[in-house]
Amino acid sequence: MTGPVSGVVLAAGLSTRFETGANKPKQLYRVDGESLVRRTCRAALTSGLGEVVVVTGYAAERVQSEVKDLDLRAVHNPSYADGQSGSVRCGLASVADDAEGAMFLPVDQPGLNAAVIDRLLGAFDGPGSIVVPTYRGRRGAPATFGRDWFARLEDLRGDEGARPLLRELAPRVYEVELDSELPLVDIDTEAEARAWVEGSGTP
Repeated sequence: MTGPVSGVVLAAGLSTRFETGANKPKQLYRVDGESLVRRTCRAALTSGLGEVVVVTGYAAERVQSEVKDLDLRAVHNPSYADGQSGSVRCGLASVADDAEGAMFLPVDQPGLNAAVIDRLLGAFDGPGSIVVPTYRGRRGAPATFGRDWFARLEDLRGDEGARPLLRELAPRVYEVELDSELPLVDIDTEAEARAWVEGSGTP
């Protein structure tokens, strides 16, 4: 039996492709009456994750107010404009000392739910483990890294997050094939978000 895995919700980004920009950051876009950041945090909290840490950055006060009543910890990434890797490092610095791993959850996948998170946790096999979901051979998020890889994650820079490390360590990555693409679909533009809200499911 493995130890706890921390959930790190990455909610700090500028979302430059999201047309409403400063007026409505993507993290605050509402799907089924709920902001994307709150939706992601609730999915994480109702899963088997040991704890949930949300990393804020752009529009931090507005984002944090969306989840202030939830049982999680919010940490601020002051260098959010430098890319997602900074949020990964910020989140890692905040996970519990006894965590055997960390799952990095983006806020722009409205189909991600606790059942999918728990499937990924079920494949996690300790500090040396790396787990990602796939659909028809295409990898997606969230990625889970065992503690043995934390130092490598802390060396990352830029806006690709953990993707460079996943490419480098491809043979070591355990893939969990999902039955549907929906949990992996991400929304990058307001048009894609509207398509999801209108019920197409796949922007």
